[in-house]
Amino acid sequence: MWLKSYSTTVLGIEPHQIWKIWSDIPKRPAWDDDTEWAKADGSFEKGTTITMKPKGWPKAVTMKIVECTPNQSFTDYTKFLLAELYGTHHMEKTDQGLKLTTSIKVVGPLSWVWRKIVAEEILATLPHQTDMLIKLARES
Repeated sequence: MWLKSYSTTVLGIEPHQIWKIWSDIPKRPAWDDDTEWAKADGSFEKGTTITMKPKGWPKAVTMKIVECTPNQSFTDYTKFLLAELYGTHHMEKTDQGLKLTTSIKVVGPLSWVWRKIVAEEILATLPHQTDMLIKLARES
């Protein structure tokens, strides 16, 4: 298993502002500029399937929301050959502000391959993605 996280704390933003952005799947490219397009097969809740096309990839990727607590967190799941990737997006109100944390976990016999191909690249983009998310929340 491989697990890495990125966190930042921001003042002046409420959980519902972030949730509104996270849950608007077609607008994901506005804060995740590594995504060409994204769509969901239903409302933003546990069990919903999200299809997204990463920039530079030959085809789209499908993930499923496996945990969803409105205005708090959600976890998406992607199945790869002999590995699974989980992205957990969590927010928590603290005395210092709203703490945003994204964790990437890869499990399975070929997790080391998918870590190199996908997960490390995702992790490297998290600071920029989070900055874009915060920027959009401030504008809303």
